[in-house]
Amino acid sequence: MSKICKSLDLNKLYEQQAKGKLLKKVLKFPLIAQIKYDGNYVVVRIENGRKVFSTSGSHNYVHTDDGASCFDDAIDGVYLAERIAGEGKLGDRVRCNLRGPKSAQTSTGHGYRVFDMVDLEDYDKGSTTITFLSRYTGLRQSSVAESSIVECKQISNKEELDDYLREVVNNGYEGLMLYQPDFKWRDTKSRTIDLAKYKKRRTADLLCISTTEGEGKYEGLLGSLVLRDSAGIVCSVGSGLSDYDRNCPGCHFVGKIIEIEYEQIIDSYIQPTFIRIREDKEEED
Repeated sequence: MSKICKSLDLNKLYEQQAKGKLLKKVLKFPLIAQIKYDGNYVVVRIENGRKVFSTSGSHNYVHTDDGASCFDDAIDGVYLAERIAGEGKLGDRVRCNLRGPKSAQTSTGHGYRVFDMVDLEDYDKGSTTITFLSRYTGLRQSSVAESSIVECKQISNKEELDDYLREVVNNGYEGLMLYQPDFKWRDTKSRTIDLAKYKKRRTADLLCISTTEGEGKYEGLLGSLVLRDSAGIVCSVGSGLSDYDRNCPGCHFVGKIIEIEYEQIIDSYIQPTFIRIREDKEEED
């Protein structure tokens, strides 16, 4: 079974801290930054020369061409990587899907970017006492092809961090993964500041055409806003709505322009988040 250490979303943390929440979670400098590729998380287990590829959902698959040759000479260990298409830039993820049924999936025409390595015994145990910097040193000595190892950049302060984020985004990548140098990998869904993702999210202004009712803890409240852009793409947005927003009647939003943040557009807006009503804009704008 694939084990995953969940990363904290730094943008969401900053949003919470602006509301006076989670103030004890502080990003410490210096830290280590890696480019975040737009691919699929995979685990490559190498033991006694045998390579096993598995997805985050613990489905094994077979790589059918030389795209995985970067692991041909690698020593035993568990390699954490992104399976990418092309250069792994924003929007490339849709081209790196596996083929076939889950019982017999294959990967063809894809490559890998390896960002971490965990000892076999530690991975099976679910935790390690080895720090990220020491694991990364081991990765560089593992005989994985150098061109497939994600480079690390030491960041000294928030200004450097934002400058580097701007650079990688301008080069077409999704964002950054941030590690505290002493981060110790563990199999947990708990998110800590030791491992965080940092992305520059795009914004868009869409027309609210309707709303939906809330369910579960939002029963009796507003659930989401149904939005449409000028190209006719429709999406539903619930993330980012405050308790005050959810207590407003749907007519408070319908017919108004809504600003959202999002990751990218595929068939629709991916991971949209409500920002505000644009009182300064009309549908014609």
